[in-house]
Amino acid sequence: MITVNKSINLAQLDEEYNGKGLVAKYDDNFNIIEIGLAQDNDGSEEELQNVINNHIAIAIPEPTIADKLASVGLSLDELKAAILGGN
Repeated sequence: MITVNKSINLAQLDEEYNGKGLVAKYDDNFNIIEIGLAQDNDGSEEELQNVINNHIAIAIPEPTIADKLASVGLSLDELKAAILGGN
């Protein structure tokens, strides 16, 4: 296992490496603190370390409440009106 101290997107890192699977250990705040090769991954830790060193995690932003409402055809104002009875 390789100790890491930066933001990691594990799925992205796996694709950047060889796509054969990685495993991770998390801290209490769900931050990745160690990364290793999955059982069937035939890569090397040295190669993995190089990929980790060059990795820049891309975070996928969580949709806002307005985005979630829009996905079902509602707006925030329409929801408020429905809850408050149009007041």
